[in-house]
Amino acid sequence: MNPKGRDHARLGLLSGFTTTPNTLRERVINSGAVWAALMAIWAVCDFLIAHHPSGGREMPPEGGTALVIFAVMGLIAIACAHRTGFPAAWDARIPATSRLLLPLSVGIVFGVVAALIEVVTRSLHILEAVFGPANVAFPGSVPVSISGAIKYELMFLIFPVSVLLWLISGLALRGRRERQTFWTLATLSAAIEPCIQGIPLMILSNGAIGPAAFGAYVIHSYAFNFTAGVSYRRYGLLAPVLVRLGNYLIWHDAYGNFFF
Repeated sequence: MNPKGRDHARLGLLSGFTTTPNTLRERVINSGAVWAALMAIWAVCDFLIAHHPSGGREMPPEGGTALVIFAVMGLIAIACAHRTGFPAAWDARIPATSRLLLPLSVGIVFGVVAALIEVVTRSLHILEAVFGPANVAFPGSVPVSISGAIKYELMFLIFPVSVLLWLISGLALRGRRERQTFWTLATLSAAIEPCIQGIPLMILSNGAIGPAAFGAYVIHSYAFNFTAGVSYRRYGLLAPVLVRLGNYLIWHDAYGNFFF
């Protein structure tokens, strides 16, 4: 091995990080490093939200204690995920177009579809008349969208699916039926957001949002969350965050501020 190669080998050994992880430890460290970067970005966004509030919808910062809790949840999810077949978050053997560009592009498509649904149904306009501003004003909406993409994918997908998959398939079934268990959990987790967000809003709208408009929202939201789950299984934890970020950048930032 040449001196340069030996230096790189020592660096990889000392840091534990590699972009071509093969062992469980390497995959956990790889994804952990990506998660640490996401948490750092989230912390910066939280600081901006707290110290540079925007107009429109109020979105308070999470605060330091909450960020620590979310960081620990992410690390627990990573430890479980890499015991149940998920790829590392930054594996150079997976093309960047697949693990970065594709998820972001898919999210942008979902954002465009959400905007088109709103143009037809006017559902968010109806809710805004009842509850007040629906969108955070630009440019404050950008850090809100970035932090929200990390937070909600952790809550709706990354943490519950990873932990339950390990508990059910890894422990209870001793490694059996991993694939079937994942798809069952992905199917169920995709319904979390439309259930806890869509149903209460429809009830509170007092009939102002009709069944057709609500159905369009549910189909879109479910398909969006299920697609994020597929991207998580194929490309690791960064992919679903990018799916949601692409959606938010169009739906909340571009459409919400300049066309809504």
